[in-house]
Amino acid sequence: MQTQNINVTYQGQLLVGFEFIKLPLGAALLVASQQIDLAADQARLAVLGDPLRALEYQLTAQEAEAFAQASYAGEAPPTVQAWMDATGFDAQQATDSILTEAVAWKGALYAIRATRLKAKQAVLEAASHDSAEALASAAIELIQCSVKGVGNAV
Repeated sequence: MQTQNINVTYQGQLLVGFEFIKLPLGAALLVASQQIDLAADQARLAVLGDPLRALEYQLTAQEAEAFAQASYAGEAPPTVQAWMDATGFDAQQATDSILTEAVAWKGALYAIRATRLKAKQAVLEAASHDSAEALASAAIELIQCSVKGVGNAV
């Protein structure tokens, strides 16, 4: 968690260049909560890319799921065909590959959401700077670990 050179608006006042420990407790809790949100945003972006790519992935997963449920019969949906063309996979291999990846990124998104919500609530209830920092740092690390190797994340 970032603890130096913090800028935050708290109770209508802009606090610029603060150390985390020197912020009023309420401002520190807000900063810790914001940093958890930022880590989650960065993790989602690392996995899925921009929002339009996330929409593309969702459409691809939906088409692949429908195709698999139809026993891979008939013409492959356009999103599956695009993966077939890119990889040389047959229709079933491409579909199964898409579905495997979709499970991975959905799992990462679920983990990010659960960690983010739980940690933010805990941080906002923290009674000290040290507690808020420890909670936020642990959540940020957990969020970052939850996306390693998933989708576009390295």
